[in-house]
Amino acid sequence: MSNPLVKGITGEVELVQLDEMKMVGIPVIVSFKDGDYSKIGKTKELFLERKGEIKHPVNPELYWAPWYSCEVMFTYFYCLEVSELAEIPDGMMGFTVPKGKYTKVSYEGPHPGGTDPYAVLAAYRQEHQMSHKEDGMVLEKYPFDQDGIPEWISIEVFGPVDLEN
Repeated sequence: MSNPLVKGITGEVELVQLDEMKMVGIPVIVSFKDGDYSKIGKTKELFLERKGEIKHPVNPELYWAPWYSCEVMFTYFYCLEVSELAEIPDGMMGFTVPKGKYTKVSYEGPHPGGTDPYAVLAAYRQEHQMSHKEDGMVLEKYPFDQDGIPEWISIEVFGPVDLEN
């Protein structure tokens, strides 16, 4: 069991190639300016209640939270990776994340608090003259079991990069 009094640990940034992934889950869309951010937690609760309806999970012990944003709003998903997009439950969405290059960092520790994995990835991209892939989805990967400590988080963040620039 993780100790919540311990400072969080951020792993080293890696450049990784991810293969195409098929996802099935529940989206939530929130406006930055006047959005109801409570919808995010409610959507996660709904996903946790309904995850057993998702057919063909690749690893049922992990869930993914792909997201993308523009200047007005963001779309966040709670998903399982699946081996095929078949029998998608009502109210859920299936989609394919194309293969691509990502910078990846892991973090385990107190939440909120600790090191911001997004700041770590941004610093790495700047140091290595990489660009964030504007039309790519950021991917967050979580284990379902967070050791029973609500203030503790274990996450891997994958930031899409454009190596052409």
